[in-house]
Amino acid sequence: MNRRFRISTPDERTIDINDEYAMEMWSRELNVTTAKLKAAIQLVGTAVDAVRKQLNRPSSSAS
Repeated sequence: MNRRFRISTPDERTIDINDEYAMEMWSRELNVTTAKLKAAIQLVGTAVDAVRKQLNRPSSSAS
């Protein structure tokens, strides 16, 4: 009896903000903290392309 097991992987097009593993994975992938990732998601939504664009924009505040 052969069984196939499906390993769950995060969706490549959206970021699931309720999935801690997905948030950590995307934080590493985008090289940002989870706090910055959450802030970008609040601004543009969960689409990966939109979040990437938001994170690549220059910061409007001078630090």
